[in-house]
Amino acid sequence: MSGEEIGIVCSSGSRTGSPGSIGKERLGTLNSRKTVQWGGLTSRDTPSPVDPDTVEVLMTFEPDPADLALSSIPGHETFDPRRHRFSEEELKPQPIMKKARKIQVPEEQKDEKYWSRRYKNNEAAKRSRDARRLKENQISVRAAFLEKENALLRQEVVAVRQELSHYRAVLSRYQAQHGAL
Repeated sequence: MSGEEIGIVCSSGSRTGSPGSIGKERLGTLNSRKTVQWGGLTSRDTPSPVDPDTVEVLMTFEPDPADLALSSIPGHETFDPRRHRFSEEELKPQPIMKKARKIQVPEEQKDEKYWSRRYKNNEAAKRSRDARRLKENQISVRAAFLEKENALLRQEVVAVRQELSHYRAVLSRYQAQHGAL
């Protein structure tokens, strides 16, 4: 049998296609790592852990183009809330700085050097405000995406729990009729 083939193999080695004729048969190889045997011979291997960052949830998320424009740096790649991951450091709130008291500079000291420094400081303050606003917009768009993804995952958990409950009931009925596996 190939690594992906699923079928029932009897204890004699012949294949059957009917899961209803289990008895002391065993399920064939599910993949190259796991072999499941029934009749109390061996237990099922648990799957290896999955890195949560590699799991993609299939969903449609179309953020408002205006929000994307406000979350992207002009001339750079558009911000993608599905792919972008913020580091712990980026999400930490910035400490609030106390403003220094303004010192009035007399008119006679406002020379070319003073105005050059004022202009540079005003530009730096504008860049800082723009960068903070951009980061806040990115975080809010990412949060909206994560909220939608979370709601979808919660629905999926409910569906999987219902499916699990159904299969447990089927197994219980089977065991009541044919004995434990």
